[in-house]
Amino acid sequence: MKVLLTGATGFLGTHLLADFLNRNYKVLMTKRASTDLGPLFLRFGNLEAWDTEELENIFTTHPDVEAIVHAATDYGRDNSSPTAVFWANEAFPIKLIELAIRHNIALFINMDTFFNSDKVSYDYLGAYTLSKRHFQEWGQHCANTGRIGFANLRLFHLYGPGDGRQKFVPAMVGRCLAGEEIDLTDGKQKRDFIHIDDAVAAVSTVLEAEAGRGGGYRHYDVGTGTSLRIRDFIETVKRLCCSSAKLNFGALPNRKGEFQNACAETEALRTLGWIPRVGIEAGIRTVIEDIGQRAIKTT
Repeated sequence: MKVLLTGATGFLGTHLLADFLNRNYKVLMTKRASTDLGPLFLRFGNLEAWDTEELENIFTTHPDVEAIVHAATDYGRDNSSPTAVFWANEAFPIKLIELAIRHNIALFINMDTFFNSDKVSYDYLGAYTLSKRHFQEWGQHCANTGRIGFANLRLFHLYGPGDGRQKFVPAMVGRCLAGEEIDLTDGKQKRDFIHIDDAVAAVSTVLEAEAGRGGGYRHYDVGTGTSLRIRDFIETVKRLCCSSAKLNFGALPNRKGEFQNACAETEALRTLGWIPRVGIEAGIRTVIEDIGQRAIKTT
């Protein structure tokens, strides 16, 4: 299978790239002109990457692309402008869909977020959530013409080795390993934590199931189907780290409009034969090991 992958340098994208190559897929990548692909070349060898300014040329050079897997995103952190978030999360993928339809690409797989919910209005990462919702609606609009298949994968709380140190799970692991005093909310809110290995398996399962299925919109929640209190998750992190960290639950207020229980409905994925395989404790251990290995490399 020949696949065009966006966001290959990101947390999810790097794991998807490794999985696709392991399946002997021919993988093309899009990247910004300023993106450093050195770490990917070092790990995977020669790869074919195209600048985002060359999108049209990708499809004229490779008319046999079978699917686009869109994992690129801009969270709106680090003072990222609304224009940058809009371009990365709406304008860029809309252009990709437009070109895919023009060049008869059969399938577009989109990585959505559990923040995109009609049940709760959550202010956290508001520009990111707004842009993801808009693009999901654009994808559904385009798919309803019957000219392309659009599979929307709503990712729940993704975690695992290789994620950015500022993200919630690696940050908690790092601070527990350091024995810090950590101010937290009450921790009563519940999240569906899904390990990166299970998420990648879900994407590949959908990709193979949707290939050749034809036009239309399909939705899949990507989570375990079980939610866990934040408090219980962090206490498990502390225990597995054998940590002396002091956890100050209730020291911080909850964010406005925060989800009290975010849990995936996994029936659609399970009908394809997918099941989650990485338990919470085993998953947390992979993060602890990864952070420990990265610390050794920097000393």
